[in-house]
Amino acid sequence: MAFNYLNLPFESIVLPYDDEATPIKLMGKKMLPIVEFADGSLSNESLDIIKKMDSANTLSFNLLTEERLTQVNELLSKIGKDVHCLCMPYWMWTPEFNEKSRKYFQTKKEVKRGPFNKLILDKETYLKGLEVTLSALESKITTFYESEEISIIDIMIASHLWGMFIFPEFQFSNKIFDYLQRIKKECNFEYHIDFWKD
Repeated sequence: MAFNYLNLPFESIVLPYDDEATPIKLMGKKMLPIVEFADGSLSNESLDIIKKMDSANTLSFNLLTEERLTQVNELLSKIGKDVHCLCMPYWMWTPEFNEKSRKYFQTKKEVKRGPFNKLILDKETYLKGLEVTLSALESKITTFYESEEISIIDIMIASHLWGMFIFPEFQFSNKIFDYLQRIKKECNFEYHIDFWKD
């Protein structure tokens, strides 16, 4: 989303989820995305990557004061807690997984989240939690998050929410849906474009 918004050319290489060797070789731990810059340097910290590429501060990184970053990270943590529990049983059937990497993903994630079948049984709990979080988020949205202009904060929020489109019984409120569609348009973003493009 950020690279498209900044109109930066990039090549995306999708790794199988069970590929531990490549990220460990490149960065010393399994963490994605990893970006190799034109000068040959590498980074796997998303905000650092975007900030480095956004030399003109087009995405208003200045808005991310220490206090604001804490606030946004708390929001993302609340979103992630419920979204991950709701969507992981569905995400593992997306095109990036094959049988081997799907099994790896499920085994790894069940250690932290519990059995996927239990997550599915407990979906109402997570849906209610997400509803509370999104209701609070709505009060912060004007055109974008506390702003009439898109910023890095919107990309952070959208990247956490976009996965909910895979959950068959869920619908965003009109306000959140329209907000996400504005970000999608600004960023020329398509979910799983790496697998749909020729």
